[in-house]
Amino acid sequence: MKVRSICLGPLSTNSYLVEFGGKRILIDPAEGGDPLRRFVGEEAPDVVLNTHGHFDHTGGDWEFPGAEILIHAADVPLLDQAYPGHPPIGRTIADGEEIAPGLKVIHTPGHSPGSIVLCGEGVLFVGDLLFAGSIGRTDFPGGSEEDMRRSLLRVSSLPGDYLIYPGHGPATTLERERRENPFLVNLRG
Repeated sequence: MKVRSICLGPLSTNSYLVEFGGKRILIDPAEGGDPLRRFVGEEAPDVVLNTHGHFDHTGGDWEFPGAEILIHAADVPLLDQAYPGHPPIGRTIADGEEIAPGLKVIHTPGHSPGSIVLCGEGVLFVGDLLFAGSIGRTDFPGGSEEDMRRSLLRVSSLPGDYLIYPGHGPATTLERERRENPFLVNLRG
C-alpha cells in the first residue's frame, strides 16, 4: 500500500491518496483546485472516498469527473447541506464493505451519523473519529457522544497495532492512543 498526504482547506484537513489493490483512492479531498490536482498528478483517482460528509472533507469530491464518489448513506444529507445541487455521488457504502480487496469499511458513527473508518494492511484512515491525543467533536448536528463512545470502543478493540491516518493533525498509532489518549484510556475505566 502506498499512502501520500496533503493538508488542504481552511480547517487544515488531511487528504490522502492511497494506491492499493490496483486502485487509486482519494480519501477526504478537502477542497478542489490546483493544489489537489497537482497532488493527485496526471492519473486521476478511481475512487473518491469520504470518511464523513462535512464540508471540510468533501470540497474536492467533484474535481475528478471520472472518479466514483463513495460516502455512507447516513451522511448524504450532510453532503447535500454543504453542497446543495452537487453532482450525483457514485454510491453509498456500508459497514463491512470492501473498497478494494483487504481495504474494509467500518461504520463509526459519533462525529456524524455516517462516519466511517477505512481499515487495511495495518492502517486506519479514521476521518474525525480519532486524533493524536484527542477525538472528534460530537456537538455538530447528527453527532452523538454515545455513538462516539461505541465507535471508539470498536476501533480500540481491533487486535494488534495500526498506523492511524486522521482527518486533522499528525499520524499516530492505535497502540499509542490506547495507552495515552485520555478518551480511549477512560473507555475501559
